[in-house]
Amino acid sequence: MTLKTLFVPGPYDALASHLTTALGPDGNMASLDYWTPSGNASQLANRSEALVLGPGAEAAFELASEDGDVRLVQFTGCRQSSETVEALRAGGMIVANAGPALAPFVAEHTLSLIRAALALSGRSEHQVGDLVVGIVGLGNVGIEVARRLREEGSTIVYHDVRTVAQGYADEVGARRQSLDRLLVDSDVVTLHISDTPHTPELIGDRELRLMKPGAVLVNTSRSEAIDEEAVASALDSGKLGSVALGVVRINPDGRPGPLLDHDRVVVETEDATELDAALKAVAALVADNLRRIEAGETPRGLMDPAGFPAVGDPAFWSSRLTPRRPA
Repeated sequence: MTLKTLFVPGPYDALASHLTTALGPDGNMASLDYWTPSGNASQLANRSEALVLGPGAEAAFELASEDGDVRLVQFTGCRQSSETVEALRAGGMIVANAGPALAPFVAEHTLSLIRAALALSGRSEHQVGDLVVGIVGLGNVGIEVARRLREEGSTIVYHDVRTVAQGYADEVGARRQSLDRLLVDSDVVTLHISDTPHTPELIGDRELRLMKPGAVLVNTSRSEAIDEEAVASALDSGKLGSVALGVVRINPDGRPGPLLDHDRVVVETEDATELDAALKAVAALVADNLRRIEAGETPRGLMDPAGFPAVGDPAFWSSRLTPRRPA
């Protein structure tokens, strides 16, 4: 029998039926209709061994209390705050997300955006294999993007604050660089970073000035990772050839950011968690992780601390993405 599981869906979550199917007849899952703070939700969580949170229900992580029975907090998206993850880990819980299941779908979207941006900048979309592509963040999505680019014949460089798993970068022939070096060398820069204290405006005026004239910038990770005003200025001046966005910034007053209607910006906001094939893949991953935890095995999509680069690590040379060692 699988772990006692509480599924908390987001406001437009269509995962429930797929998850029920993936768990099979031995599944032991209770489900809320939607996430809202309530005593009933807390009682259900206290009796559960696993908490599965849909996109839009991430705030329900607070249901996993240190004095409860929850052992696993499983997110069904891949854009969790590092502060949330660290709070759960500090409470002794295992934390995982659905990055491995969603990565192939996000990677396909990224390649589509790269091609569209190249066409908009006046380059043939078929030139991807002739270009240097810089990947910022070689996690689940970044490595899938790299695999596809390798098939195209692209030269791949990457930057990540972590030292990636042994052989992970060698598989795609990717060379590690500092963020600054990557920006100087790349014809296309694509961002695949998570929500950390270092994410906001990672690409700002300073970083844009380092980029090649006419280079292409792609962002499918976090809207706050780029300084949109600085990017708009770089487009207007001709410094940037074009920009492609899978995520866009909406101001607190509801007004869109300066890039949404720019004539040299491609916007295709596709949410992989709304694709039926992706939902089936996520459900299969969640069901597998519940079985892994019950068997004492490591779940897929395990979220661990970023840590600090070692002295001499190329990540130590970069600008604001690198966390600084505590005093």
